Amino acid sequence: MIFTESSTTTADNLVGGVLASPSLLPSFSIMATLTQLVDRTADRLSMIAGQGVQTYAEDRIAEMIQHKFDVLFEEVFWPQFCTWYQWTLDGTLGVVTTDLTDILKRFEDIQVIYPENSNTSLTKISNITTNPFKLSGTTPIHYEALGPTFGNKTTRVFRVWPLAATGDIVLRVRTKPDTFVSTDEIDFDDQSLILGSVFDYLEDDGTNPNATQKFQLLFEARVKQLKNTFNSAPISLDPVTAIPQTFSFVELS
Repeated sequence: MIFTESSTTTADNLVGGVLASPSLLPSFSIMATLTQLVDRTADRLSMIAGQGVQTYAEDRIAEMIQHKFDVLFEEVFWPQFCTWYQWTLDGTLGVVTTDLTDILKRFEDIQVIYPENSNTSLTKISNITTNPFKLSGTTPIHYEALGPTFGNKTTRVFRVWPLAATGDIVLRVRTKPDTFVSTDEIDFDDQSLILGSVFDYLEDDGTNPNATQKFQLLFEARVKQLKNTFNSAPISLDPVTAIPQTFSFVELS
């Protein structure tokens, strides 16, 4: 089952297993393809004086755009890449019964895991203070990444302790796009990718230090602006699941 972000998860809101709601972060502009971003980056470079930037390779620019996206993707759980899921534990191996191959590609893309019907999240197991094989019962407590010897590492990614835990868990995970090809639309702020790529190119070129510094500052300012916008939404300090609709009073004697 898949959920998008919402303050409640009532059946009345579900349509085909998906709970739709507006993102907490304002949507970015219309998505540009990798080719369009390469062209716009090349246009910015063509406006800069300096012999070294008059000729440039599109493949090189595309790699810089990819690098900038990869770096920025890691910094924040950007909402356009995140989804709430509800998966069932197998009750034996501590893994979920769902194939995660195209959903959760890396352990570090798990933001949070909750047991079903609980506001207390699971914690990553402490390898130096907890012997997981001493844990018992059917209530999920901790989770960890599957190691390199697990044959199901790609399809299951993580496991829950104790291994006999049963029921459902609710997760918020992000899904990293595959390496971009020229026709792919990139669902990220185009200015941060363009400014960062121009800065990278100029830094490698080394012929115009003033322009390099300028675009470094522009890139850093844009990324800071995106993060400030991301962090500007109100955050609940208490795990309140619904706004009270009725009140009751007890008369004092």
